[in-house]
Amino acid sequence: MKKKKWLSAILLVLAAGLLVWHASLHRPTGPAEGVAIHGHAAESPTVGRTLRIGTFNIHGCKGRDGHRDPDRVAECLADLDFVALNEVHGPRLWHDTDQAEQLGRRLGVGWLFAPVARVWYHRTAGNGLLSRLPVTFWQRIPLPRKLDHSYRNAVLVGLEHQGRTVHVLLTHISRRHDAEREAQLRAVIGLYLSLAEPAILLGDLNSDAEDRQIRRLLNTPGVEDPVGRILGDKAPRRIDWIVTRGFRPLDAGLIDNGSSDHPLVWAQLEPAVSSDASTDRGTQ
Repeated sequence: MKKKKWLSAILLVLAAGLLVWHASLHRPTGPAEGVAIHGHAAESPTVGRTLRIGTFNIHGCKGRDGHRDPDRVAECLADLDFVALNEVHGPRLWHDTDQAEQLGRRLGVGWLFAPVARVWYHRTAGNGLLSRLPVTFWQRIPLPRKLDHSYRNAVLVGLEHQGRTVHVLLTHISRRHDAEREAQLRAVIGLYLSLAEPAILLGDLNSDAEDRQIRRLLNTPGVEDPVGRILGDKAPRRIDWIVTRGFRPLDAGLIDNGSSDHPLVWAQLEPAVSSDASTDRGTQ
């Protein structure tokens, strides 16, 4: 009888251990798509012919002082019509909302969280976006992965602006393995250049202007680097990028209030052609 009890106890411990091991595995979220984002964007008087956009690796809202403060992050984003977010944390046991939702609610704008993996049956971290503009579709696209222990994705978004669809591609490229980074960057750039104009690429590409793929992208006819165009020689070394096609940059810069280990990169754009002169062509 004692032997059976010991055997049952051992089996119970093994089963519990198996459940814990299974729950601790990082599992990719895979592809997903939709036709709307969460929340309701407030009517913004700033959304006119010009478009204020940004990209921000928020580092889980953890600042250089070690404190997590979504309010400091939100301060940087208040004047933007659309922003891509990287290193967005998902819900925690002590907080049932992801950081994209936390920021979206603070700013009164629409939000989307695009997690890359699940662990402990929770969405962990990934990319996100905030938008005052209507989003007509979004698509989460897994990026190539062989060597890195983490997963990465890109998010393709359709924005309505001045009667046209603006295609926005946002992402966060791996930096741990050169081969992985190059493969992901090649996939993202190829997808971006296949999009019909107007189109915007946003995100932490973990590659600066010396990278051969970045150089090739910036040398592509019709491609603009708003920060480089506006700041010229004063533009700092960057791995967070705004790249545009079909827009003319009016202003651009970086904001660093210490709310992350990255600066916010922003740009003010206007359509390169009249919205009356072109119609939405969709993706090519």
